[in-house]
Amino acid sequence: MDDAAPSSTRVEDLIQALGPLPTAWNIEELCLSLSTRRRRPLVLHPMNLPALPFGLWYDDGISDHIIYRSTVMGFHRDHVILHEICHMLARHTQIPLAAGPGGAGRASVRGAGEFAARINPYTARQEETAESFATLILEKAYRLNPAPVSAFEHRASAVFGTA
Repeated sequence: MDDAAPSSTRVEDLIQALGPLPTAWNIEELCLSLSTRRRRPLVLHPMNLPALPFGLWYDDGISDHIIYRSTVMGFHRDHVILHEICHMLARHTQIPLAAGPGGAGRASVRGAGEFAARINPYTARQEETAESFATLILEKAYRLNPAPVSAFEHRASAVFGTA
């Protein structure tokens, strides 16, 4: 069934396809490494497009482009980019677009609210796979190089049981 939870094996296979994570977490470094391994440019485009989804992956036939809202920062930004990378690596269903510089292009879109529901070409399972992928990558990255945590954050972790 398509709406079933994604298989953890499938998500782990996609994580393996990503290659090694940078020891000091840096999404740009990860994208450069992935681009080199795939022998295909992967370009990040921060744009101030509040009416569009949080993220969009576009394949112009030559390069992969990930467009994300420039107002999204930190963990959320990295999560959006990783989500789109998952769709790219998994070769999830895409929207055919008009021919561009490299020929017929394809794109994926991700966002929130009614707009995303109208234009989201993915199944619930594909979206869940991309969400799991992005979350697991960031968890692994944090374990490799944990960020310093303040005393307040330690206390909050203890209160909410996440310590």
